[in-house]
Amino acid sequence: MVSFAELRDAQPQSWTTAADDTLSAAKQCERIKDDIHDNGVKPLDGAWSSWAAGQARSVLTTVANQAEVTSILARAAVDPLDTLNHAIQTAQTELGEGVHLATSHGLYIDQSTGTVSLPIGPYSTSALDRMATAKDQAQKLINNAIKSANEADALCTQALNAAAKPDITKTSVDQAQQIQADNTKKALQELTDTIPAGLSPQENAAWWNGLTPEEQFDLERACPVQIYNLPGIPDSVKKDIDRPGLGYSSVGTVAYALNNWNNSNLDWKNKDNCTNFASDALAYGGNMPFKEDWDGLIPRHWDTKGWSDGSNANGSDPFPGLSHTPTWGGAQNNHDFFLGNGGTVVSPSQARPGDVMYYTMTQNDPSAHLHAGDTHHTVIVTGVLPDNQVLYTQHSGDAQNYPLYGRLPEFQQGLGKQNTQIVQPKVTW
Repeated sequence: MVSFAELRDAQPQSWTTAADDTLSAAKQCERIKDDIHDNGVKPLDGAWSSWAAGQARSVLTTVANQAEVTSILARAAVDPLDTLNHAIQTAQTELGEGVHLATSHGLYIDQSTGTVSLPIGPYSTSALDRMATAKDQAQKLINNAIKSANEADALCTQALNAAAKPDITKTSVDQAQQIQADNTKKALQELTDTIPAGLSPQENAAWWNGLTPEEQFDLERACPVQIYNLPGIPDSVKKDIDRPGLGYSSVGTVAYALNNWNNSNLDWKNKDNCTNFASDALAYGGNMPFKEDWDGLIPRHWDTKGWSDGSNANGSDPFPGLSHTPTWGGAQNNHDFFLGNGGTVVSPSQARPGDVMYYTMTQNDPSAHLHAGDTHHTVIVTGVLPDNQVLYTQHSGDAQNYPLYGRLPEFQQGLGKQNTQIVQPKVTW
């Protein structure tokens, strides 16, 4: 258990240093894996056809796979460690607010437990009332800070144990990836748990205003829906999170995606629904208006310059090919539409929840009828951790708050390395 004194005296920056070192180790393992495949396994394929070559290839492939699993498990420790730093710093800030509130009213704080108590009087009734109110508020802040620190510590410990437990000789890439994805969610929860519960709007406002700009920014990117809906958060902050100047609601888009990532009722039957889901999130969650360049006399299917849906996100629509524009459910068309109508490409460090991310092939895959340069998959950015780890939510290969900087999500293992591009849509129609 993290005590008042331990939280007060903690030096959380060291955890980010450990995370950076772990990330360096992960990248080194990835280089080993790539180097074995490029300079070891591939030359054997072309140079030898003997039994010995086959044995050598098998050994090198095993080593490469183990290096890849090691790199994934190392990355699985990075986000929880780095986020623990930010979570504890935020908790320390809240603790400091509570201490300052108590001491400024002449209250006593037990330096071991953090218990706030009234000093020995005598005091007037009005003075006692003021001190009692301050005592309650200060104790809430201190208790919440200690609680969130303990929750973050427990989540990080669970994540590190999960990353350290597997035997790399018996762990598959899929299993390692699942550990990393689970650990990323634990890292996100570390930050979410720093958001106070049970405070009045006035107390929430005081908590928020007591955070540093960096701490506020971290929470806005990682937990946009929770911060937006927290009573007492200033309207200017809500506007910054929701970004209405883009012509749609970022918060609504994120909330829709997080609430419907595995909702099969949205599905077009017998079709890939990743881009359909992203469009649904923007339109029905974010209230992005349709763009319709047709006269109503022809099906939407021939409206190649518009973006609209005639089914109201109803997967039972019998004619999905006619009720949606090509830009609604086709990844390449969707990507080109937004970039051609006000959208801009942003880097992962610039990404904000409510943006759209696309995956593009880097090589041909005849079995999937895909070629290098084809954009074929669409997801919604639903969070960004303090280390700029982008979290996305998708449908068709359902995943909620999946890490961008995982090795490869499931669909990529079969399709090969992908290029990703994050687009910030903007309504200009």
